[in-house]
Amino acid sequence: MEPRDDNHFRQERIGMAASTQVTVLVGAQWGDEGKGKWIDVLAADGDLVVRYQGGNNAGHTLYVAGQKVVLHQLPSGIFHPRQTSALAAGVVINPAQLVAEMHKVRDQDVHLTPARLWLSGRAHVITPWHIHVDEQRESRSKSAIGTTKRGIGPTYGDKAARSGLRVGDYVDAAARARWIQRMTEVEPEFGPLLQRSATAWAAFEAAANALQPFVCDAESLIRTAVRAGKKVLLEGAQGALLDLDHGTYPFVTSSSTGAGGACQSIGLPPRHINRVIGIAKGYVTRVGSGPFPTELQDDIGALLAAKGQEFGATTGRPRRVGWLDGVALRYVVEVNGLDTLVLNKMDILTGLAEVKMCTAYRHPRLGLLTELPWSSDVLSACEPVYQTFPGWSTEIPKSGSMDLLPPEAKAFVAAAAAFCGAEIAMVGTGPGPGDALYKNR
Repeated sequence: MEPRDDNHFRQERIGMAASTQVTVLVGAQWGDEGKGKWIDVLAADGDLVVRYQGGNNAGHTLYVAGQKVVLHQLPSGIFHPRQTSALAAGVVINPAQLVAEMHKVRDQDVHLTPARLWLSGRAHVITPWHIHVDEQRESRSKSAIGTTKRGIGPTYGDKAARSGLRVGDYVDAAARARWIQRMTEVEPEFGPLLQRSATAWAAFEAAANALQPFVCDAESLIRTAVRAGKKVLLEGAQGALLDLDHGTYPFVTSSSTGAGGACQSIGLPPRHINRVIGIAKGYVTRVGSGPFPTELQDDIGALLAAKGQEFGATTGRPRRVGWLDGVALRYVVEVNGLDTLVLNKMDILTGLAEVKMCTAYRHPRLGLLTELPWSSDVLSACEPVYQTFPGWSTEIPKSGSMDLLPPEAKAFVAAAAAFCGAEIAMVGTGPGPGDALYKNR
């Protein structure tokens, strides 16, 4: 792989003050906002990139030396040779899949050592049992929520029930055997699954030896790096509207996807967070079930989906597509304390006669709503109230200043920033790390 020109990407260009040391990056919608690219860009000037929640149910897509790479568990900064990457306590890890991903990046000349990759002994392990439970729940449910069936929810469930398997115990053969024995005794289906899925369990067992050298007290090392003034980037998976507490429950993921989840996962006091950046798109997508007031089930929705290649990086499932939801975006800004927003895929909107942003909801019983309701039932019954903007046919430049945006696109971006209450300092114009326009450049 050719050496990367990291000097091209400087934090000053993306709205970050020179004194900023700890940055949290969150998805500002229902996921799939393009976080992987921006984590990669931000990591160029960082020392440490930490994934703080989620599992291999999320995919971060980035382009390295012109090659498309999709990461599911490794932090997106792994391709920068000077950086250390970490998976913290709030993450759930599929061992066999992580080992396979480590082999994949090694094939791309990434040198992985225990000094460059820290796996938290406190993180929980996704086992073949958890995947089995997830598949059974989804297939038997009359109101499936659309999980990826990768065992994420059951693993977090066992964590909360204090019956899960942590990474530090998993890589200890005796502790791992005790967990398997206990599960065999308390779960009637566990023993038969061991027999039926012998190949999966063999891969699960074999991965322990490969991961053991990387397991450490990652949280202590991260806090030490913060105290030493290192530049630390905390990377979330999924999106803030899928947060277990503050998302569109129950159509959410099983972890805390927001900025607050980073502090809890790492054991990092909130006062150490200097900046919170949110990643959104100029429109909205959603995978799986759940309320989606601005969803487009017409030719415009199909056009945006096709131009934007809206398919899940992990599952390949087609994403539902809709107009930008300003009410939901403003909610995410408030809940997460976003300092800066990136608005990705603005180029996909080029050529439309008009573009829209939802500024309120209309409910058949409650009337006009200007805030995101806590109830998914209420949100599902809402119709969007739109502000309509003239579209643009002039192609958006790939790089440079946001001043180069067509006037109509500039007006749309300015209105979105004013409505949601956060500065939009970057506009994404393509999948590559250099495909972006920056404010005040």
